[in-house]
Amino acid sequence: MDWFTFDSDITNWVVVGLVLSLLELVVPGVYLIWFGFAAFAMSILVYFMPLILSTQLIWFAIFSAVFALIGLYIYSYIFKRTKTPKEYSLLNNSAAQYVGQTVTLAEDVVDNRTKVQIGDTFWLATTDKPLKKGDVAKVTGVKDNLILVLE
Repeated sequence: MDWFTFDSDITNWVVVGLVLSLLELVVPGVYLIWFGFAAFAMSILVYFMPLILSTQLIWFAIFSAVFALIGLYIYSYIFKRTKTPKEYSLLNNSAAQYVGQTVTLAEDVVDNRTKVQIGDTFWLATTDKPLKKGDVAKVTGVKDNLILVLE
């Protein structure tokens, strides 16, 4: 059991792998686990083939790149297969939810801009038509996720 001392390269790589894996739980994102896997792979490599530190670091960089590519492939595969239900497609795009609805102008159109009230919120809107306060218009699109385009 002399390989389980902290002066052993094997133990050091296992500790690095554990630290990186535990940091995955604390740090936002899902990438540190792949470097942890690379450190665990290094501990296996050093167990079978003792190497000097510079060679170990080169191998760790290679293993890190390989595991990062594996992670990228796995995540892209998962995201491609995951379909967003139609009712949630506009969840984080609140302005786009109003396309197709009719709204009442809260102000007169000045320089092609006005405000419309939807519920208890006022939205900036743009239109080419000379509409007045109280006129009804239809939302036809969204510009910069803030401005409703009216027809």
